[in-house]
Amino acid sequence: MAQATTSTGAESIRWDLTDLFASPTDPELDSALADALERAKAFESEYKGKVASLDPSGFARMMARLEEDQDLAVKPEIFAYLLHSQDTQNPAAGRLLARVREAAAERGSHGVFFDLELAQVTDEHAAELFSNPESARYRHHIQEARKFRPHQLSEPEERVLTDYSPVGNGAWVRLFEELCASIRMELDGREVGLEQALTQLREPDREARRRASVAITGALKQDIRTRSYVFNVILQEKAIDDRMRHFPSWISSRNLANETSDEAVQALVEAVTGRYETCVRYYRVKRRLLGVGELHEWDRYAPVAGGSRDLTWDQSKELVLGSYERFSPKVGKLIEEFFAKGWIDAPVAPGKAGGAYCMPVTPKHHPYVMLNFTGKLRDALVMAHELGHGLHDRLASTQNIFDYHPPLTLAETASVFGEALTFDRIMAEEKDPKIRLGLLCNQCEDAFSTVFRQVAFNRFEDAIHTARRTEGELAPDQVGEIFQDKLQAMFGDALTLTDEHKAWWSYVGHFIHTPGYVYAYAFGNLLALSVYHRYLERGPSFVDDYLDFLAAGGSTRPDQLVKRIGMDITDPAFWDAGLNILDGMVAEVERLAG
Repeated sequence: MAQATTSTGAESIRWDLTDLFASPTDPELDSALADALERAKAFESEYKGKVASLDPSGFARMMARLEEDQDLAVKPEIFAYLLHSQDTQNPAAGRLLARVREAAAERGSHGVFFDLELAQVTDEHAAELFSNPESARYRHHIQEARKFRPHQLSEPEERVLTDYSPVGNGAWVRLFEELCASIRMELDGREVGLEQALTQLREPDREARRRASVAITGALKQDIRTRSYVFNVILQEKAIDDRMRHFPSWISSRNLANETSDEAVQALVEAVTGRYETCVRYYRVKRRLLGVGELHEWDRYAPVAGGSRDLTWDQSKELVLGSYERFSPKVGKLIEEFFAKGWIDAPVAPGKAGGAYCMPVTPKHHPYVMLNFTGKLRDALVMAHELGHGLHDRLASTQNIFDYHPPLTLAETASVFGEALTFDRIMAEEKDPKIRLGLLCNQCEDAFSTVFRQVAFNRFEDAIHTARRTEGELAPDQVGEIFQDKLQAMFGDALTLTDEHKAWWSYVGHFIHTPGYVYAYAFGNLLALSVYHRYLERGPSFVDDYLDFLAAGGSTRPDQLVKRIGMDITDPAFWDAGLNILDGMVAEVERLAG
């Protein structure tokens, strides 16, 4: 079988990881792991039993020392993860990943006491710490730690869980990722991976899309029982953890970590599911534009005439970098460094993990962006998205390590904003109404994928966690039935998912590695659309406020931080405002389509 070899110009765009370590056999790795363990032991020896009673100056010294320890300890883990992403089939990378996770668990067992004791800081002592400029620097971290007090176990119990963690959840997640990365299939006489096959679902030729869909389904079904078993184990582990920690629902722990409430998330979910008709309206128009009697899953991302375009790596770089530079020269310089300094890994490669991500490291070290660039216009928008994450991380590097990264509810703001900047540049330079229609259709579909589809995913997760807790282990067919039911709801009668689609839950990594994550995409997308709309209203005067917003990182609760740019996410009408923007996009599609 021939390998797919289409050139995009991205083939040589690989990470330079030597600013972390020279290689998997670098002696500095051994030294770093040993030093991190010794630092953890020394920290435990000095501070165990004292965290909740230190005076402000002593508390500030302790936190500064912990920052330094964590800054050094995280680098071997990041290095191993990035290497494994580049080639999940490389045994050396796999061994290193296992090794650093085992080392992290051993080191972590000496730090179990810290979060437990930090959560025990009394209201009176917290007030004393917050009134001192040195210790007040850690105010937000203290506040968040104290919220978890009702859900903590005893120190011996927490230590046992930490010791077992390398062979627990993380091991199952790694297995799932490696299984997905190894999925291969024959498509049109070529052997391709899952990422390349999924790209074919955006081809103009409907029969080519259908063949790709059939090939994907066939490949997913081959090992679906194993991936289903992994999913069942993770579902049950989450149920056990929630029960032990007294969380009222399967998603409560995620909401607490996201610095939001169960009620606020439910309001978001209800707002989005209540507007599924916006999605249905769009696909009714698309059905007419494509001239077919019935749409199926292989038609979801079919390009409307003018909406599909091939781009080389250099063209995509110019498009994205230029969009950021036009918004702000300062931002443009920060983004350009990703290209100039080897902070991006771009090509599709055998064994490489699927999808795209931006990996933060610490405030003192730059992030890394991973792409699977296939040479399509959509890849440029993915590039803009991930570089938005990178921008967020770099601007937030003035924060301490505990407040560096924003919660998931804010983490999509800069990425979606960056996509919007890039898309608006594309639209501004395109005058042909037919091409504009095609591009707008693409943008609608990407927004729907991030808002409606991710909330449908949330409804699937809600149902699947509930079913696992009430019915026991679920067969692959049961999982598929639930997935189909929740996904079909967003399309109504405008698009019909066939029975073949029921296996497609089985490559979605978020269900496995971060249960409950997906609603954050909808949260962040609707927030970002509102933020971007505010920028269009205010123009250049908004830029500095926006950059200050990003620079806050995770130092402030989302509801408080968003108020700084004039919005209130606690207002039930807030989500409707974002959904109205999507509704307006569909209305424009309807207008352009005649």
